[in-house]
Amino acid sequence: METCRNRKVRVTIGTAEQNKRGDKNMLSQMNYRKETQPHGDELFPLSIHVFETDLQSTVRVYCHWHEEVELFYAVKGEAVFHMDTETFLLREGETAFVNANRLHEVEGIDGQEFTFLAVVFQPRFLSGTSLDRIQQQYIEPVLSSEIRFPSKTERGTRLAEKTAQAMQEIRNLQERKEPGWELLLKAELLKIWQGYYSAAEKNGGKTDASTNYRVSRMKEILTYMNAHFCEDLEIAELASQFHMSESAFCRFFKSIMHISAVTYVNNLRIAESCRLLLSTEEAISKIASDCGFRNISYFNRVFQERMHQTPGQFRSLSAENRTAI
Repeated sequence: METCRNRKVRVTIGTAEQNKRGDKNMLSQMNYRKETQPHGDELFPLSIHVFETDLQSTVRVYCHWHEEVELFYAVKGEAVFHMDTETFLLREGETAFVNANRLHEVEGIDGQEFTFLAVVFQPRFLSGTSLDRIQQQYIEPVLSSEIRFPSKTERGTRLAEKTAQAMQEIRNLQERKEPGWELLLKAELLKIWQGYYSAAEKNGGKTDASTNYRVSRMKEILTYMNAHFCEDLEIAELASQFHMSESAFCRFFKSIMHISAVTYVNNLRIAESCRLLLSTEEAISKIASDCGFRNISYFNRVFQERMHQTPGQFRSLSAENRTAI
């Protein structure tokens, strides 16, 4: 994940570190694919992430998915949340529930401060390693979508209040790390799960087959594009690869990703170019070419649109800040 400008980052998200650079724009890049790096470890498969941005920042956690379950709590401000084919506004005090392997993406709102807390964990963390009653009755039906949890809590409801309290306590426990904090943290997660479970019994049901197909198809496309974005990727080639017409491919892509396929590929390439600008001394023209840009002028224009500075400025400012640190 490449990130540019973030006032305060408490914990890293995904597989990369946050940069302390003071750049004007924040481009959070989750590689648009399935995350393979585990959250936590085998004995404690859970991680906690906190982001705090200021008014000059724009946060976007791009579309990705992972095997873990995620609870995403809006501590301050609000953001647009995309989950599979669903889009909603996540407001301060509300928590989104992201089931295992669901596509999800978060867009901050320009001009608004936004702070969020994300807790990512393996479902087995709640029941242990054996297939006990907790796993069979309360967890497996949720993972298989036989029981569907609400996508988010609604502000002002008892569920939202209880979940917010538990999420804040999880954050406090993780920060203090007093003896036995892991036990208390697990207890708070179980409270949240029970609250969602009670709410889900009223509106459960399997996910629509058409939605499942569309999401599965989108994951295939994202995986392919992530593997080939440094190559010459034409819309015609992508459409052919997935047996669609160009117009159908573009409509399908934008209906789920909320951006065009061209913008998506450019975001991947710019994020990779940021990584190379920071980690190598290669010429900017070579980095542009290595990232899939065959025209240096086009690369410079797209880079400046995304990052609000030239590639050279990005590299030199980052070097200065690293020296200062």
